[in-house]
Amino acid sequence: MNKHKPGCTRPDRRDALKAAAGAGLLALAPEAALAARQPEPALDTRSASLWSLWLDTLVPGAAQAGAADYLQAQLALPRDHSALFLRYMDWPGDYRAFYRDGIRAVDVLAQVRKGRGFAALDAPARSALVGEIAAGAPAPWVGPPAGLFYFVCKADGADLVFGTRAGFKQLGLDYRAHVEPASAWPRKA
Repeated sequence: MNKHKPGCTRPDRRDALKAAAGAGLLALAPEAALAARQPEPALDTRSASLWSLWLDTLVPGAAQAGAADYLQAQLALPRDHSALFLRYMDWPGDYRAFYRDGIRAVDVLAQVRKGRGFAALDAPARSALVGEIAAGAPAPWVGPPAGLFYFVCKADGADLVFGTRAGFKQLGLDYRAHVEPASAWPRKA
């Protein structure tokens, strides 16, 4: 209040500055609250990119279909809302750990077998590594069961690439979903 004029209710400069600062903070509060609610990505950028390359090796076209974004989006959902094939395998553990540890095991196996990471391998070397993983338990493998990881990822890739209207059209088939997806993938902005 203005202390120089008795009975005056007009705010002084100090009161006006406090009010303006408070209004500014309130204006930023919704953005700060929204940012605080944004979940951390399920996988770090490198792991997501590596999974995209892995999936594209299993099912060509998966990377172009948005494999990394698809996995990140699905892992951000509650287990019972995920469209990942792992859901149908009754996997008791954490889905994020399954994919994170699986792709890490693929990369370590590539390092041991070929002297460089999976992303640095050429297509024939990647395919040979995939065959070894699909066959069972390559040593050293430190991750979810190798055969299961291969199977689940291949099913995820097939769903992503061919489980859409565009994928069915690519195959020359009529799209007849038992349950129509709630939204197209990838999501259109």
